[in-house]
Amino acid sequence: MKNAKKLLSLLVVLTTTSLVAQHSGNANSESAKTLSSGNYNYQNQYQNNQVNTIQTTTGNENEMYISIKGIYNEKATSQRAVFSVLQIGKTAEETTKLMDERLESVVKSITAFNPEIEVIIDMISFVPLYDYEIQKKIFNPKTYNEKPSGFELKKNLIIKFKKTNDLNTIMNICAKQEIYDLAKVDYVTSNLDHIRDVLQVKAAEEYKQMLTNYSAIMNTDLFKKEKSLTEGYNTVYPMESYRSYSAFSQASINFEPESTVNNVRKNNTQFYDAALAKTHTFVVNADITEPTIQIFYDLTIKIKLKEDQLPKNTIIRNNRYYIITANGDVKPLNL
Repeated sequence: MKNAKKLLSLLVVLTTTSLVAQHSGNANSESAKTLSSGNYNYQNQYQNNQVNTIQTTTGNENEMYISIKGIYNEKATSQRAVFSVLQIGKTAEETTKLMDERLESVVKSITAFNPEIEVIIDMISFVPLYDYEIQKKIFNPKTYNEKPSGFELKKNLIIKFKKTNDLNTIMNICAKQEIYDLAKVDYVTSNLDHIRDVLQVKAAEEYKQMLTNYSAIMNTDLFKKEKSLTEGYNTVYPMESYRSYSAFSQASINFEPESTVNNVRKNNTQFYDAALAKTHTFVVNADITEPTIQIFYDLTIKIKLKEDQLPKNTIIRNNRYYIITANGDVKPLNL
């Protein structure tokens, strides 16, 4: 009975460990094995995870800096898939005819599926292919000369669509015409100007709230202090955010000396890895599931805490101070 209880407890621990690793994703499987709970923390081995905070405000007695960072997750208003198409034929007429038949079938099927999908055909190259033939001559019985043996035609099929799931149907349609080479998928948005305005407004709201809080803490009106600022934007598209990893687990079994081990080729794959919100002040549209276009905004405000002892229109000549009046007159300052 005691052995049965111990076996049941062991199964619970193993099941819990497996769930933790799977829930975080296979890319984190190695770290999950180390950080997962269970017997790892047995006999007072538990330690708190020390997390360093990210500074949003720095300064000294003369000035302070406030840094505000934001992310806007934007769904693509449209996507462009580019398929590479290759056709080989014996003659120029045969090659172009075969290519046109394949592309016309794709365009017709896509239009029947969704008339709003736009299809553009981009010409790439059209070149002859050569083989070698032997020509027998009196003085040189084996002379190899190039001879045209066919033609190679390359075109790109550019397909613009709006719904992400439409790409599955588009790929099936292309596959029926033996078009498999999906060169790339571009994400397009027409809202960049609006997004920048939203980020600026959101950052201004965050700044006013922070300035109000700091004014109360420092017992001074920071709104009246002299300020300067810098800002910046950046846009990251989904194709730039994919990461590669190898999904496999190496077996650790002691085989017999005479046994043969055949290692299977390990699978290399990719996953979408968007920027996290942990280093940013705010995120707009944080709950979007599909890969998005991420627009980043950075605003830094420098606040001058101490006022200048001399007026702004003061000049120095030969270690003496002069002030320029509103009329343009230069008068000495007696300090």
